[in-house]
Amino acid sequence: MQATVLVVQSPGGAAPMHDHLEGQGFEVAAATTGAEALVMQRRLQPDVLVLDLALPDVDGLDVCRRIRKQSEVPLIIVSSRPSELDRVLGLELGADDYVVKPYDAEELVERVKASLRRVRGSRQAASARRGHVLEFGAIKIDRAAHCVTLNGDTLHLTPMELKLLWALAERAGEVVPSERLLLEVWGYPDTVKTRTLDVHIGRLRKKLEDAAADPRYIITVPRIGYKFREDTATSKR
Repeated sequence: MQATVLVVQSPGGAAPMHDHLEGQGFEVAAATTGAEALVMQRRLQPDVLVLDLALPDVDGLDVCRRIRKQSEVPLIIVSSRPSELDRVLGLELGADDYVVKPYDAEELVERVKASLRRVRGSRQAASARRGHVLEFGAIKIDRAAHCVTLNGDTLHLTPMELKLLWALAERAGEVVPSERLLLEVWGYPDTVKTRTLDVHIGRLRKKLEDAAADPRYIITVPRIGYKFREDTATSKR
C-alpha cells in the first residue's frame, strides 16, 4: 500500500516537490493554504505531512501547532527561515524535523522515508513494551502512556522528545553516539545533516534540569554523543 504524503506549500511552489515525491512512489496530496491543510489532514489522515511555513493565509507555525493538537502525524517543516529561534519554535510546537531552504530533494525524500520507518517501528515497540516503565529517582518515564513525571509533576514533552529521552534512559550510564540517536529516533542515516538532535537535547534539558545548574541527567560527551546519567536512587525497569 502506498504511503500518503500531504505537501503544504503556497500556490506555485507545490508542484516540484509534489512531482519528486510522486516519482519516488508516494501518493501525494497538495494543499496551498493553512485552512486547506487542516481540512485535508483530517480527511486524508496522511502518513507524513511536509509543511512550508510561507503560506498565503496564515503562518505555517500556527498550522503546525493546530495539526499537532489533533494528530501525531510525522511533520517535517520546510522553511526559508534559517534562524535558531524559528527552528526551536517549530520543533517545540511538535514538528519532527526542520529543513532549511534551499534543500536537496533526495535528502527530503530520505527524511520522509525515515519518518515512515520511525512510525512503523514505534507502533511495534509500543505493542512490545506496553506497560514498560523506567524510573530514575525523581524521574518516571511511562512510554506506553506517553507520560513523564519529575518529582511527581507531569512534564509536557513532544512525541519526539519522549522518544529521544527513552532512547537515552533505556541505556542509562552508556554513551550513545549522535549518529545512533539520529538513526534510532528519527531514522536518519549519517548522510543526513541536521541540527534536530541538538535542538531536542536543548529542549529536554530545559524541561528536566535546573537552568542555573550543570546538567544532571543528560550529559554531553564531546565529539561522540550523549549520556543519560542515572540518579543516585535505584533505577527500576
